[in-house]
Amino acid sequence: MRVAIIGGGFTGLTAAYELGKQGHDVTVFEKEKEIGGLAVGFRQKGWDWHLEKAYHHLFTNDISVLRLLRDLGLEDKLIIKRPITAILMPKIQNREKGKNSSASELNQIFQLDSPKHLLTFPYLSPVDKVRTAILFTFLKLNPFWQPLENVTAEPFFKTIGGSTSWRILWEPLMAGKFGELAPTIAASWLAARIKKRTPRLCSIEGGFQTLVTALAGAIKKNHGKILINTSVTSVPLDKFDKFLITVPTPIAARLVKFPTSYIQPLLKIPHLHAQTLILETTKPILKDVYWLNIADRSFPFLAVVAHTNFMDKKHYGSRHLTYFGNYLPQDHPYLSMTKPQILKIFLPFIKRLIRNSSIVIHNSYLFSAPFAQPVHQRHYSKIAPTIQTPIPHLYLANLDSIYPWDRGTNYAVELGQRAAREIQKRTLYGR
Repeated sequence: MRVAIIGGGFTGLTAAYELGKQGHDVTVFEKEKEIGGLAVGFRQKGWDWHLEKAYHHLFTNDISVLRLLRDLGLEDKLIIKRPITAILMPKIQNREKGKNSSASELNQIFQLDSPKHLLTFPYLSPVDKVRTAILFTFLKLNPFWQPLENVTAEPFFKTIGGSTSWRILWEPLMAGKFGELAPTIAASWLAARIKKRTPRLCSIEGGFQTLVTALAGAIKKNHGKILINTSVTSVPLDKFDKFLITVPTPIAARLVKFPTSYIQPLLKIPHLHAQTLILETTKPILKDVYWLNIADRSFPFLAVVAHTNFMDKKHYGSRHLTYFGNYLPQDHPYLSMTKPQILKIFLPFIKRLIRNSSIVIHNSYLFSAPFAQPVHQRHYSKIAPTIQTPIPHLYLANLDSIYPWDRGTNYAVELGQRAAREIQKRTLYGR
């Protein structure tokens, strides 16, 4: 069976790998010059490892990708650490008394990644801390996410965790990520984020490019083909037996004339674009902290991810690498700005993170990924695309099909495996 796969991200590559193992003739089409999709890496002179254009890590319960690493003989490449996650907040006394303070005095960083740190977090009262702990425990143990799709995050989190906890911990992060769509987010999405997280995180020696390269090698070993720099403007249904489209739904709709009744509900799913600014500096921007959530909405970015507080800087020319991440609507001005323009906006806030230290930027990089974040509103699972489309022999598997979980490498791999099984099953039964 000849199978064409459009999109060389982890979903497409995993599907190609699985189908190739079954003896099928697989061709992957990738419009970019490199495969890897959202996890694509790059390497500069003096670096031993690749760096992802968008920050990546794995959780220790990411079973699908961990099994794939083992299947490819890469289990010894897995690196497991317990980095620090923190939150940036205004100082309590200044906020409560309404004092005017200098920018350097306004913000404090608090580690917030364990029960111990919740107990010492000064923004919540003892009652709020107990209610927040009950919320975390419930979400960690609750096996049923479907009922949470029926309500939005705010009322559900307020009911269990309390209004103060919502206002301090969750509301600014939701507003920072989803903007005006924040009030519409299903409780199932935020609950799944909490349920999924593990204290220890994983990365891959050499970067995620190590897995991309191994997958590509395995596909070719199974006689599959990967065509880079190859744009597909329409799907030639007469040239292959099966087609799997793994690009975002709005792009897929340009390639195929789907029935209106099928495609219109899918095109109503809101999407955000991901944007990352990466700075390469002599000194660290964050001290010890790997992941910093920004709860001060005056900042122009949502998260700061100090990659070299997780992976050793020796692999990157002994320089410190820090991401500044945002999720943006399609019409956001940042998406049309140049790197110098973005830097001009971000730098005053970055200097607030480093206090009185100077900053020397050796290199900077700006990347954007369209339609990277589908927005999970109430009853999302009822409108998310199924792998089988109404068009015979044509399949669709992209991030819109992942729920209630958030976008991530593990679920891209799992989706590719599910797509391969669906194609194989329908082939066996002649459908």
